[in-house]
Amino acid sequence: MLRHLLPATLFLLATASAAHADDTPTAGQAAFGACRGCHSVEKGKNGFGPSLYGVVGRRAGAVPGFSYSKAMTGSGVTWDAAALDAYIAAPQARIPGNRMPYGGLKDAAKRQAIIDYLKTLHD
Repeated sequence: MLRHLLPATLFLLATASAAHADDTPTAGQAAFGACRGCHSVEKGKNGFGPSLYGVVGRRAGAVPGFSYSKAMTGSGVTWDAAALDAYIAAPQARIPGNRMPYGGLKDAAKRQAIIDYLKTLHD
């Protein structure tokens, strides 16, 4: 009788394990945790900073409903991996006069993880 339960038990364990793996945050999501105080990753939901949903490929200062600094809207930056890396590393150096009150992230691996995570946030 217990022999018949073994395949079902193994299936349930495998399913639970796979579901748990899908719920585990990626390195980018974990590194992005410091950004969540100001930035949402939900489309159309701005916070103290603009939503970062769809940021990769978007022009700086282009999220509807967010009030940007003139420095940001006039920067001419399009957020690709290189622009994001430079900005996350040193926001004031990359776009002087922007209003982001953040000193920058020096850890290149964490910056890359955040950028990889941001690349997943799109339609």
